[in-house]
Amino acid sequence: MLNLLENKSKTWFKILTDQGEPIDGSPENWSLPFRQRKGDQLDFSKQQAYSPNEDKWNKMANVMGTWLVNNPKELYPSNSNRKIFIAELLSPPSHEILGIIWVHKVRLVREATNMDLKRFGIYRAFPQIIDDD
Repeated sequence: MLNLLENKSKTWFKILTDQGEPIDGSPENWSLPFRQRKGDQLDFSKQQAYSPNEDKWNKMANVMGTWLVNNPKELYPSNSNRKIFIAELLSPPSHEILGIIWVHKVRLVREATNMDLKRFGIYRAFPQIIDDD
């Protein structure tokens, strides 16, 4: 699927704004993953890409497709509100260079956790959620 040896067996990330929009200003629409609450805990077992029209794969019609990176560090400045998602590819990349690929069919599987991002030196603090129910 990937031609460059350095790109094989990598986790691919898509970085979006805190509103779920591309950081490069492109007109892409993304189906964002969701989590369900089960009792007092968040249930991640059914977390998947979600779209109101049930089409979970994002199809990018432009020539190059959309870009994904295997190291989100440079696109995630300190104290950033950007969101980092783990992406799943359906088709081979249309183009690739070291650490970046462009794909035409992709979906966001889930938001990256602190454990996913620790190896890149990305540490995020989240507000505590207190539920009075």
